[in-house]
Amino acid sequence: MATLSANRLTLGYQRQAILRELSLELPEGRISVLVGSNGCGKSTLLKALARLLTPWQGQVALEGEDIRQRPTKAVARTLSLLPQHPVAPEGISVRQLVGLGRHPHQSWLAQWSEGDERAVEQALLRTGLDDLSEQRVETLSGGQRQRAWIAMAVAQDTPLMLLDEPTSFLDLTHQMEVLELLVSLNRDAGKTIVMVLHDLNLACRYADHIVAIREGRVHAQGRPQAVITRERVKEIFQLECRVIEDPFFHTPLCIPFGKGAA
Repeated sequence: MATLSANRLTLGYQRQAILRELSLELPEGRISVLVGSNGCGKSTLLKALARLLTPWQGQVALEGEDIRQRPTKAVARTLSLLPQHPVAPEGISVRQLVGLGRHPHQSWLAQWSEGDERAVEQALLRTGLDDLSEQRVETLSGGQRQRAWIAMAVAQDTPLMLLDEPTSFLDLTHQMEVLELLVSLNRDAGKTIVMVLHDLNLACRYADHIVAIREGRVHAQGRPQAVITRERVKEIFQLECRVIEDPFFHTPLCIPFGKGAA
């Protein structure tokens, strides 16, 4: 496993600050979900944690060390990122896409190996794509395509996986398929998973740890039952709701009333 944290992180785009002195320590071996309204800084935080954005102030620490001081390949062997809208090269097969995840483990002296081949095969099996491995990525359904990208991250074989809205634009069946896959990676393979989700009820069902972001800062964090309350939802989303216990999963279930409801 590997630790990942942010300490007084401030950064943004051009001259507009998005995150403001944000501090956060993500629990190892757990599923953490970032929630918050559009524009609050969730995706920016994920990019900062993955070293895609340079902080104006503060630092991101990977295994206790400033992530900017670590070699690029060392970071890529520890942390993988699935962005919001990944685009595959035209004509690439599922197997070829998954194989791209092995690049951090290669060098001029150590090219494609039997170990790389095993990692790709295991990633295809774990994500249920072994029968589709020779198909072109663009021919897959939305859920299958998302699994292919996750399989690439699995083949990268990092203890930390960051995913930005992995269920976006998927129907409910494919959303569940992707989230169940991530749970299995966490429970069976011990991956620490950090993801952004918009659906509060799915976040509560699948998260061990929820981080609520508001205006570029951590507004609340902890177990779903502690974070997702009527008062907090109103503070974070300016939305009136009722929060009850899900009768099947015993997690918070948010029933929205709308902004104008009493």
